[in-house]
Amino acid sequence: MKRFITSLLLLCAVASATAQDCYWVFLTDKQGSTFDPYAYFDAKAIERYRQCGADLYDITNYPLTQQYVDGVNALATDEVGESRWMNAMGVVATAEQAAAIGRLPYVLRVQPISSDFQLAAAAVEAVSDDNPVADTTLSLQVLRMQGDLFRAKGIDGHGVRIAVFDGGFPRVNTHAAFKHLRDDHRILKTWNFPNKKENVYGWNSHGTMTLSCIAGRMNGKDLGLATGAEFLLARTEVNAEPFKEEIWWMQAVEWADRNGANIISSSLGYGKDRYYTRDMDGKSYVAKAANMAARKGMLVVNSAGNEAVDISWQYIITPSDADSALCVGGIEHSLTEYEHISFASFGPSADGRQKPNVCAIAHTWAASPRNDGAFQMVYGTSFSCPLVAGFAACAWQASPGKTAMQMFHEIERSADLYPYCDYAFGYGVPQASYFTGDRKPQTPSFRFEKQSSMSVSVIPTRNIDNAYIFYKDVDSNGKIITYGQQHTSHFDTAMSLDFTGGHHIVVSLDGYSADYRFDSPSDADPKKWTEFRSTNPNLEYTAQRTLRRTPATDVPNERHLAADVYFSYGLCFDVDGNAIGPRFWSDATRIGVRVLYKFSKAYGIGLAVEVGKSTYSFRNRDVNELEANTLHLANQITSAVKQESRKLIADELSLELFQRVRFVPAGMMHKGLHWDLGAFISTIDGSYRFRAKNNDAVSAMREYSFIDLKAMDDYNFSYGITTRFTYDIIGVYGRFRLNQGQQVQLPRLEVGVQLMF
Repeated sequence: MKRFITSLLLLCAVASATAQDCYWVFLTDKQGSTFDPYAYFDAKAIERYRQCGADLYDITNYPLTQQYVDGVNALATDEVGESRWMNAMGVVATAEQAAAIGRLPYVLRVQPISSDFQLAAAAVEAVSDDNPVADTTLSLQVLRMQGDLFRAKGIDGHGVRIAVFDGGFPRVNTHAAFKHLRDDHRILKTWNFPNKKENVYGWNSHGTMTLSCIAGRMNGKDLGLATGAEFLLARTEVNAEPFKEEIWWMQAVEWADRNGANIISSSLGYGKDRYYTRDMDGKSYVAKAANMAARKGMLVVNSAGNEAVDISWQYIITPSDADSALCVGGIEHSLTEYEHISFASFGPSADGRQKPNVCAIAHTWAASPRNDGAFQMVYGTSFSCPLVAGFAACAWQASPGKTAMQMFHEIERSADLYPYCDYAFGYGVPQASYFTGDRKPQTPSFRFEKQSSMSVSVIPTRNIDNAYIFYKDVDSNGKIITYGQQHTSHFDTAMSLDFTGGHHIVVSLDGYSADYRFDSPSDADPKKWTEFRSTNPNLEYTAQRTLRRTPATDVPNERHLAADVYFSYGLCFDVDGNAIGPRFWSDATRIGVRVLYKFSKAYGIGLAVEVGKSTYSFRNRDVNELEANTLHLANQITSAVKQESRKLIADELSLELFQRVRFVPAGMMHKGLHWDLGAFISTIDGSYRFRAKNNDAVSAMREYSFIDLKAMDDYNFSYGITTRFTYDIIGVYGRFRLNQGQQVQLPRLEVGVQLMF
C-alpha cells in the first residue's frame, strides 16, 4: 500500500509539474515604447479615428515594451501573441514558469486562460447548385431586410471596409460566389493568426459560408447586401485548440483597427464551454476588446449563439454580451412568418441589459466549399450575424459621417419591432426603408381598454391578416419579467391580457407599439405569467408560440459534479516475457461509475469504482506457475489426465483516482475530447480452471477454486496507473500494473475500448 500511495503522489506531482497552460501576462506599463500612428495605421483607419474623435496617440495603440516582452519570453515555453490594447502577452507555460513570470517587477498579474472558442454555426442542410427563392436579383434572406430598397438606390456597401473573423476560408480564392470581389481586388488583406501567415484559404469552411452571407452571389442573386464592400479576412479559430483563440480574436481586432476596418463580423464566441451564465455580463476580455473597438470607431457585429438547444445554458455568448457589440439573434427562413428559430440564444446579458439587439434569418443560403460552384442551406446565428453586417455596411453608405455607436443605435431603430424589444428578437429585423427614406409612419393597429385592476383588453383598430402579436411585462427598472408571442391568421376581435406581474405591459402589432401602465402594479413575480385570452371563442389561432424567459442571472449555475457509467473491454499483454498469458486470448471486461468534480470548464478530478473480470490464459511453453507452486493442486492432477487449456479467472474490485483535462469542448454528444490520467488499486479474488481429457477420450471441465489468491501475500491486491482518451461516449484506455507478484505473475499491460453512458 505504501508503494501505491508513493506512486500516486509521484504521478500527480509529475502531471502537475509538466502540465502546460495558456496565460495572460499583464504588464505594468509601456515605459520606453514609441509610436508613430501615421506609419502604423492604414489611411482609412486614420480617417475613421478622426471621424469618431478617437485619439491616434492613445496609449493603448503603443506597442509593448520590448524589454518586458523579452523577459517574459525567456521564462515561458512559448509566446502565443501580444495585445497592445490590454498591454498583455499570451504565453504557454507550466505552473512553475507562470509563478516565476509573476515575480518579474514589470508584470502586473498572470491570469490563466481556460477557454474554448466555438463557431456559432448549428448545422448544414442538403447541398444544391440551384436557388429556389423568389425570382429577383436578391435572395429571401436579404429581402427580409428590405434589401431591394438599398439596391434600387445603388447602395451595396461601397467604401465600407469589413473584417471577417472565422476558422478558415477555403475556396474563397476560387469560388464563383466571390468572383466579383476577386475581380475588383476587394479582398485587401488576410492573416492567419494560428499559423502566423497570410494564407487563410483552407481549414474550417465556416468562414466561406459566413462571408457569402455578407457579399456572396449565387446564380446572379445576392446572398448578402455588401457586395460592393472591401474585406479583411482573419483566421482566428482552431477546432482542437482549447486556450489560444481568445488571444487570436483580440489580436484580430487590433489588426482590423490598424487596417482600417469599419465593421467587424464575428460569428464566433465563448459560451457554455468556458463560462457560466453569470459571466455573460460584458466583462470578458474579448467583450472588453469589442467595447474598445467601438470607441475607436468600429462596429462589432456578433452572433448571439446557438445555445437555446442546451437547457443548462440557452443564453447569449461573449463577446455578444459586450455593451457596444451588436448582438444578432435568429428567426426562421420566411418573408411572412415571424418565428424565433429554435436554436438561437436568448437574452438578456447576465446583468440584465437588452440582448440580442436585432435579429435576422438564421436558416440561409450560403456558398459551399464542396466545389467552386456549390451552394447549400445552413443553420445558425453564424449566418444571421453576417447578414446584419452586410446590412450595416449599406446603412453606413446611406448615412455617411456617423460614428460606430451612432450606427449601432440607428440599426436598432430601423428594426421592424422598434421600440418594442424582447429577449428573443431584440428590436426585430433591421429594415432598409429607415435609411432610404421609404419608411411609412406607424399607424395605430390596436388600442387598450381597461377591464379590471389586473387586466386590459387589446382591441384592433383595423383588420390585420397574418397577425403576430408580441407582448411583454416590464418591472419598474425596465427589466422584462416575461414576454410572449402569438399568431393568428386574422385579427379583428378584442383579446384580453391578464396582468399577473410586473408594472406595465408593452404590445407590438403590425409595426405599431404601445404600452399600458397600471395604476396599482403588483409585485413582480417571474413565476406568474402574462397570457392572452380571446374574448371570441370562435377566433382560430393557426399557430401559437409563447416564449417565457427569465434573466440569465436567475439560471442556476452549472453543476460542478458530473457522473457517468461506463463499460470497457480490453486485452492483456505480457511486456516482461515471464507473466501468465497471453495464450490465444487474455481479456478483461469491466463496468463502473465515475464521478468528476470540475474545478473549471477544462479541468477536474474524479473518482471511479468498478468491478471486472479478467481471464488469463496459460502458455504451454513452461510449467503452469500455479501447478508448480501449489502442492495441493498438483496432487489433484494425475498423469492420466491431459490438460487441454488452463486459465486463471480473476474477479477485481477497483478504485481509481484521476484528473481530467478537456481538449475539445463539444462533439455530437456534447462531451467533447478528454484525457484522463490516474492511479488505481484493486482487490482480487479468483479461481483456477482447466479443461482435461481422460484416457477414455471423454472431455470434462474441472474447476478448482480452492486457490485463495487473497492469502498470497505478494498478490492480495494490484495497483498501477491508467490513462484514457475519450471523445463523446467512446474512448480508448491503457492500464499498467506496477506490481506483478512473485508466485503469480500476471500481465502488466491492458489496453482496450470504453463506452460511456
